[in-house]
Amino acid sequence: MKRNTTVIVNGKKPVNLKRKLLIEIILLVFIFVFIGMNLQIKHVNKVFAKEVDDFNKLNAKTIFSIDKIYLYSSANAIENKENRPIWNLNLFQFTDMCIYINNNDDTELNYENSIKTLTVDNIKFSNTEVGKPGLYFKNINEMGRSIINLNEGTENFSLDSQKLSNSLNYKVLNDGDINYKEAQIYADASNPLTFEYINNNIKENEIISDIKNDITFDGNLLRKSGVILSDIKQMVSFRITITNNYDQKFVANVYIDIPLEDENTGDTIYNGKLVKKIETKNYIKFFRVN
Repeated sequence: MKRNTTVIVNGKKPVNLKRKLLIEIILLVFIFVFIGMNLQIKHVNKVFAKEVDDFNKLNAKTIFSIDKIYLYSSANAIENKENRPIWNLNLFQFTDMCIYINNNDDTELNYENSIKTLTVDNIKFSNTEVGKPGLYFKNINEMGRSIINLNEGTENFSLDSQKLSNSLNYKVLNDGDINYKEAQIYADASNPLTFEYINNNIKENEIISDIKNDITFDGNLLRKSGVILSDIKQMVSFRITITNNYDQKFVANVYIDIPLEDENTGDTIYNGKLVKKIETKNYIKFFRVN
């Protein structure tokens, strides 16, 4: 049987040309890949920088902003059966919202700062563990009273059918009287957007027995029924899209923490109600996207 032998010339093994060629090819491939990746990164950075520059040019000045938000939080219940001193209740928490849009022009209404279309969509909730959260359009003349109680006993009333599940398109008026029962807004945004957040059925068939005291149908019910505020803590978010009369589109993403406690005063919704006012210039900006 023949045996493979390695001839050593001048005390050294001969160079394996195939292995050397393979290593050189691998190195070349690595270099080309590295150069390609760097070129791609530079291109992406260049495109991103241009997008940022274009975005900054579009938003050199603020056309629309949200400067005021008023929130009113309380709670209530539907009476399943009244047999004092025992109450059988379906408990819910609600918050009414007034959101004021500023068109940032005190001189005159023009094509740039007037509303042509307005849509609310992309509605989300941070907490869906307790109750059934939903966002609803609200008649401004009925603020402070929940939609549920206002329609209690109304034939064929369905809360779920009124929920804003997809989008809400506002009718824009240039003049005339607004029908506050419908989603309407003046072109100069002189009336607020009004909504009601409801977390329905936080507790169902909750039995409250209180011989000494009357039952107050407000946030006090949360305390009496043992609802822990951290369990129903909520952030509601949605998107507002405005098109002006130049057909330029502006978008604002709104995030609202439902007020249940006031860290500054120590007040809570357990006391019956909680009111929160946010008044800050350009609190939420609308950014132009085209």
